[in-house]
Amino acid sequence: MDDQSSGSYAWGLEYRERLLSHLDATFGYLNEGHFPDHHRDGAMLQLWANTGPWIDHTTFALGAGPYVYFDTQSDPNAEGYRDAHGVGVILTARISYSLSEQWFASLELNQILAANVTTRTVMLGAGYRLQSFIESLQNSQPDAVADVPNEVGVFGGQTVINDLTSEKSTNFGVEYRRRLTRHVEFSSSLLNEGTGPDGRHLGVTGEGWIVQDFLDRRLVAALGLGPYVALSTYHISDGRTAASVVGLASMSLSWRLTRFLALRANWHRGFTGDDQDRDIVTLGLAWRF
Repeated sequence: MDDQSSGSYAWGLEYRERLLSHLDATFGYLNEGHFPDHHRDGAMLQLWANTGPWIDHTTFALGAGPYVYFDTQSDPNAEGYRDAHGVGVILTARISYSLSEQWFASLELNQILAANVTTRTVMLGAGYRLQSFIESLQNSQPDAVADVPNEVGVFGGQTVINDLTSEKSTNFGVEYRRRLTRHVEFSSSLLNEGTGPDGRHLGVTGEGWIVQDFLDRRLVAALGLGPYVALSTYHISDGRTAASVVGLASMSLSWRLTRFLALRANWHRGFTGDDQDRDIVTLGLAWRF
């Protein structure tokens, strides 16, 4: 934090794409850990100017972009906390050193400017360049998987409420997904999860997805956004009626095992107006047709 009164751990994940010889774009997730009165994480999108290989396999880069954050804050209400949302700015300076053709190490300083609290993080990490890995997999794979548009799957996983105790429950359900264009999908699911004193309840989701295929359409990555609508009224632990509509921001990875069978992992971040933000993590099998 900028007042230097406290510190915490931080960790993150990032995907980087080269746009021009000295210009990159990244999408990533950052967890800023737990510091007094704030448990904050979020998604970031950055553009980077870089020097390219500079001195002795070293690259220097500067990045900037929006940071969409979710912050569980201490609050003198009945729950003892509240979930705050917002958009800030993340500024990053990074030095990377190539350890080999594929592996590199990096040291970066992040400055996060946000309305609720401003932080700085220093992070040491490692990365892997995917080009040669993807080429080797493509050479060892059989013919590309046919692009059939429909998918029906079953899944199970865990829901974690973003409160001060990270209350957990199991979830399960079914999902229908359809590819509309090369880079756009739509999905709808029936989800059963357990939150609050009323126990388990059902809801339906509907999301639009931006999709990218890799490895001759065997690996599929996607980013999604849409609503999650409760099918019945239920209550949260302080007695309030829970929100009937939750927003979802999601990431998905799918590995197509055969023409007709796929393994899919989803991570949904549910954001609400009643302090019931949640992470919904699922893993399942899907039939493609």
